[in-house]
Amino acid sequence: MPVVSTFCKKGGVGKTTFIGFMAHYYANAGKKVLTISVDDQNSIFKVFGVEHKIFDANDNYLEFLLANHKDMGDILIEARENLYLIKTLNSDKLSLKLTLERNQEKALKKVLDEYAAYFDFIFIDFPPSSSRLSEVLLDMSDMILLVVGLDSLGLGGFFNTIQYFIDNDIDIEGIKYILPNGYSRNRRAPRISLEKLEMQAREFTPNAIVLPALQERSIIKNLQSEGISPFDDVKLATNYDQTAKEILLAELREIFNHLSL
Repeated sequence: MPVVSTFCKKGGVGKTTFIGFMAHYYANAGKKVLTISVDDQNSIFKVFGVEHKIFDANDNYLEFLLANHKDMGDILIEARENLYLIKTLNSDKLSLKLTLERNQEKALKKVLDEYAAYFDFIFIDFPPSSSRLSEVLLDMSDMILLVVGLDSLGLGGFFNTIQYFIDNDIDIEGIKYILPNGYSRNRRAPRISLEKLEMQAREFTPNAIVLPALQERSIIKNLQSEGISPFDDVKLATNYDQTAKEILLAELREIFNHLSL
C-alpha cells in the first residue's frame, strides 16, 4: 500500500484538484482509497461536492484520532464509492505538538500503518505553507508527486519546493513524478515554461518522471463549481461541456497510465 503525496510550495497550481481526480480514478478501478487533507481549508471536499461534510460534526477531525478521542472509522468521510476523506482542524497546532512531543510522530506513523491495512492507497493533500506536519508526512510518503504550474510563478514554486526539501532534510529522491499543469499549445508562455521545467527537472530531480502536461481547460473549473469529478458517471447539461469532460477524462487516463503506484 503506497502513501502518495502531492506537493508544491506554491498555491493555486491545481494540486488538490489533481489528487482528487487521481483518488477517484483508482476508486473507480475498484481500489479502496483514503485521501487525508492536512490543509485546514479541506478543499479536497469541494472537488467532490461534499464540502457540507466539513462542518457536519465538530469532532471527526484527524486531531481527535491522534488524541485518542475517536476511533479510526469515526473520522472517515465517504465522498464516493471506495473513496474516503479525512479532514484537519488546526494543522498549526498539530505541527507544534509534533515539534514538542516526539512521540506524536510515532502516533502519526501508527495511524498511517493501521489505515494501510484497510486501504489500497493513501493520498495526502498538503497546503503550500511550511509546517512540521508537512515535513513528517513527506518523510513518511512512499512517493511524492510535484504539481507545477506552467508560468514563471509556478517555476518559482518548483525551485522553492526543492529548496524546502534541502533545508529540511527531506529526501529529494522521494520525488517520483512531476506534473506540469496549465499547458496550452496556443500560448507561448506555457510552452517555454514546460521546456524550462523539463530542463530543471533533469538537473534537480534526475530520477523523477515528468508526466504529460495537463492542459489548461475551462471544464475543470466548471466541474469544480458543480462538485463533479470527471470520473463521475453523469451527463452534463450541454453537449459542449460533455465533450470537454470526455476529452479531460481521456487526458487524465493517459497521465495515470504513466504512474506506477
